[in-house]
Amino acid sequence: MRKFLVLPVLLGGLVLSTAGCEVSKTVEVSKTVSAAKVEEQLDAKFGPPFDDAGIGPATSECPESLKGEVGATLECTVRDATGREYRMIVTVTSVEGDQVNFTMKEA
Repeated sequence: MRKFLVLPVLLGGLVLSTAGCEVSKTVEVSKTVSAAKVEEQLDAKFGPPFDDAGIGPATSECPESLKGEVGATLECTVRDATGREYRMIVTVTSVEGDQVNFTMKEA
């Protein structure tokens, strides 16, 4: 059974929902989401569970900015405190004005 959780976050119109390992985000940007902004969202998603499991903090690394085009993808890496790496695929699901909506899913 999948559990769904929606948490409001005060960060430029950010919407967070989790379903297993997949996360949907909405970030206000001008047609690209900087690598730093994507990394910030990954850290926010994985930080609390990693902390709860005693393997926090989460640190993320993305090689470049995410293009604000539907279907654009970016592969990032999330690391826990033990050094274990998790590959994440970030995919743009829609673009509405200056908002780029995307999901993050473990590869």
